[in-house]
Amino acid sequence: MAGARQIVDPPAFTALPHGLWDSIQHPTPGGTHWQQGVTWVERCPDGDTTYDECLTVTGTGAPPAPAGKTANVEQSTRGATPFTAYALFECSPVGVGDAATVGADALARVEQRQVEAAFWTGVAGGQDVVFPHLAADAEVVDAQTIVLQPVASPTVTGGADVAHALGALEQALADCYSGQGLIHVPRSALPTLAAWKLARLTDDGQLVTPGGNRIVAGSGYTGSGPDGAAAAAGTAWIYATGPAFGYRSDVYVTPVRESLDRSSNTLRMLAERTYVIGFECCLLAAHIALGVPTE
Repeated sequence: MAGARQIVDPPAFTALPHGLWDSIQHPTPGGTHWQQGVTWVERCPDGDTTYDECLTVTGTGAPPAPAGKTANVEQSTRGATPFTAYALFECSPVGVGDAATVGADALARVEQRQVEAAFWTGVAGGQDVVFPHLAADAEVVDAQTIVLQPVASPTVTGGADVAHALGALEQALADCYSGQGLIHVPRSALPTLAAWKLARLTDDGQLVTPGGNRIVAGSGYTGSGPDGAAAAAGTAWIYATGPAFGYRSDVYVTPVRESLDRSSNTLRMLAERTYVIGFECCLLAAHIALGVPTE
């Protein structure tokens, strides 16, 4: 009951920048079948070099015949599973206005954090059902031998200084994937990256490392290790992947007629949206110490 005070709109909600959804690619969906999950053929090339012995000079005599060319592209079938972020609220039917708008606004305030938490931990609805995700120490393969979850390979452990750890992580990412990848960090690590001058804004607003990889700073990212354990105080785990992509549905809000509890004259409004998120080739991890440089 508002009483004598005027009813006004609350402050507008602004999502935090550099989150997961804004940092990944959004392919155009061909229909809605993706909501059952997606599968793709992944090709992660190593490549190699060779030479023409007739044109090659070594400085120490004629070169030997070059070795035969061998396969150097790792090909596998990968998959990603769907999960749903939702917001449920109760309200009086009086003054609810446009229920769809109200529901979408409620979801917008929480979905970024919930999606990022699911993508980091693999947990949705209290169960380990989100694949692939970041904090993973076991491979998951489905009945069709499609790889849903690769293992996160630690490059640095023991809470190394962030410059050393990030350097090792970016080198491993460059060895795994030659293009721009993603560095996933909890927001608690951002001041440390800033203090070490390891994060900068590009002209188009991307947050990147000195190596040019894009930093994803998730409000739902927990900083936990590949085994799911929380990082020790003063430390955090960060992850690197190849480029990521995602699909998401429109926001669905239950119709008012299906939401009314007539016994209490209360609306139980549910707003939800389904996501599928995947990434390419690499899943690497590093354990960093938080804090400013001491020298």
